[in-house]
Amino acid sequence: MGALAGGIMGAVVFGGMLWFGILLSSRVDSVVPVIVLGVAGAYAAWLVGVIVFSAVRGAGTEEEGS
Repeated sequence: MGALAGGIMGAVVFGGMLWFGILLSSRVDSVVPVIVLGVAGAYAAWLVGVIVFSAVRGAGTEEEGS
């Protein structure tokens, strides 16, 4: 379940960054924003995927306080 949630959120973040790069490149007539935001989106997608995976996986385990 955690891997699926992390993968979905990672794909959403990557898609959003890529979409923003395509939108920006149509305004400036250059492909550079797509490349830069695609690379940044891949890194951000990995980070968000790991955070969501950890949160979902760790949600079922509760530690008792001291």
